[in-house]
Parts: sequence; C-alpha cells; structure tokens
Amino acid sequence: MNKNIILSILFIFSTGLIVSCSRPSDYMVFEEIRYVDTFPRTFSLNNGVEVDLESMDILGVNDFRIYDSLLILSTGDKEGLWSFLSLPDYRYLGKFLTLGQGPYEFYENPDIGQVKFFKKNGELFAGIYHFHKGKIYEMNIDESFKNNRLCIETVRDSLPLEIFNFVMIDSSTFFCKELSSRETQQIRYMSVNGERITPSHFERLNLAKIREHEDYNILSTGTKYDSKNKFIVEMPAHLNYINMYSIDGSFQKTICIGKRLDNMDEIQDKNLRDRMDTFSDLRLFSRFWGVVFTNEMSHNWRERTRFSSILLFDWNGDPLAQLNLNNFSQVFDIDVVNGRLYTLDYMSDVFYKYDIREILEKL
Repeated sequence: MNKNIILSILFIFSTGLIVSCSRPSDYMVFEEIRYVDTFPRTFSLNNGVEVDLESMDILGVNDFRIYDSLLILSTGDKEGLWSFLSLPDYRYLGKFLTLGQGPYEFYENPDIGQVKFFKKNGELFAGIYHFHKGKIYEMNIDESFKNNRLCIETVRDSLPLEIFNFVMIDSSTFFCKELSSRETQQIRYMSVNGERITPSHFERLNLAKIREHEDYNILSTGTKYDSKNKFIVEMPAHLNYINMYSIDGSFQKTICIGKRLDNMDEIQDKNLRDRMDTFSDLRLFSRFWGVVFTNEMSHNWRERTRFSSILLFDWNGDPLAQLNLNNFSQVFDIDVVNGRLYTLDYMSDVFYKYDIREILEKL
C-alpha cells in the first residue's frame, strides 16, 4: 500500500481517537469529518479597486448583501439603515428602515446576513426578523423603490425574542438557535407552524457546552440556509470547523480547516487575549459556498498584519479554491452575474471590488 495512504489512514484514525476520548460537549461536530489543509486551486487577488462609497454619501457600512443586480449596504445611518444601489453602475435607488421605537422601526440595525430575500408575485421582498419584538416583517423592496417610501407589513408576531440565530426557511418554518438558561449551550430547533421540533442531528450539535460564566460566543455561529440545495451551513467565529447539513438529517458533515479539531475545553483554558477569531463571514451561492478565514488573535484587530482568505467549497463539502486577498476584510459577497468579488473591512470602512470572472469559470 502507498506510504502516503497509510499515513493518511493513521492520521484519521488517531484524530478519531482524540475526539472519541474527549467529552462530547468539547466538540460541536458530526460523525463525518473532512479535514482540509490544502485547496485544489489557490489564487492571489491583487487587482482590487476601492469603491468610493463616501462620494455617494454612504458612510459607516458594517455589512452588505448582493441579490441579483442589487447591492444592499447596511449602515449606521439612523434615517435609512439600508442603502440600495444597482449593479454594476452603483446607481442610487434609495434608503429604508429607521432606528426608533415606533411601528416598523428598529432598536438596532437588523442583521442583513439573516434576512431572506425572495420573489413573490414577481416582486422582490425581504423577510426581516425583529430581534427585540419577536416579529417577522415582509418588506416589499420593489414597491418601496416605486413609491420612494417604506412598504412593509407584519406577517408573524409571536416568535421568541432575542434568538441568537434566526433563519427563515419559508413563511411558516424557521430555524432558531437560542441560549440555554445557564448560558452554557446554544440550542437549535425548528419552529414549524408554531410547534418547536428538535431533530436528532440538531441534538448532536446542541451537546456542545462551555463552563458557566464563560464566553458563550465560543458556541456562536453564522447560520444560513440555501433553499436550492436545502442545506444549512453553520460557521463558528472561534472554532476551526464548519458544519453543513440538511434539515431532514440525510446529509451531515463537518469540515475542519487544518489537521485537528479545536477543542472547546482547551480554548477555555486560554487567556482571552490568546483565543482565535477563525471565520468572519459566510455566503451561499448556487454552485458553491464560501467563508472568510481570518485566523487572527481576538485582541489583535488594531495591529493586523495578516491578510484574509476566502475559502470556497462545493455543495458536497469538498474544497474548491482559496482566494488570498491583498487586504484584511471581514465580509464578502460575489456579484455572480458580472463576475465581481466585493470585500469590506468595516473597521476601516474600506470597500473593495475584484474582477474574478476567470476564477469563476475555473470552478
């Protein structure tokens, strides 16, 4: 037998022993684990062009989304939390959603990463969860553009408050993740027509547990659902692995970046200054999905010397490509129609655009 194959088998076996000999609560993983330390293709992106949002009077961008030909910028503007531009010409279309305590106002900027954009009767809508009120709003984006005023209504008003992750699957089905009473676990479940359901593979991830009075963000994930492939992808912010799975449990896989899973008990033994920020953003596309890999010390953002990478995977969880950026960015999205990658460093308010048409053709 080939020597490399033998070594690979021994490594997988030894890693399995490490996991099995640890407490189940020390890992938030499935039985099938894919270890990734190299990618089939690596690209260095040096053709970035800064997009001057300041000249468009758009300041304090903290997140963004691309949907078809729309660029939606989440900002600190209290009079219009979301600004809309057309792509690729950046034509200004309007700004909507305000801070306040009135009807259809928000106490804080709604997380644009958790918003479901969808078409209904030929018009574009956004399904928005109000974190503090336990309500779901549907914003008619096309109608708001047409009338130059917010067109929005409440479609659900009795959801739990302050859910850590909330993903709208459809109008009556929601993925939820909330903090346990002792703040040592984050519990996943499905809300289906108001009924709380916890599938067995959710229970496996829910076993992950930290010590009391520890930082529960060790368990936190960015969570998204792809309606085409019908997969949920969970990206932890402080662990070196990602979970992807179907709602019915027919597919379950953990993807570890590196040769060894992060052990949460070991992380808690470290000083806060020595803990790592691993991933900062997750985006889903029709043929692949990707994460921003920062791998920085949690305290080190003021003295950054490293650059970010975007890691792309197919819908089987296999690695596709690593895109190495020539800047530090926490957020990304891809304009698939025009072949442009956009990145954002929200600490310095720097927004870049890269031409990746040739890269997309190779994926």
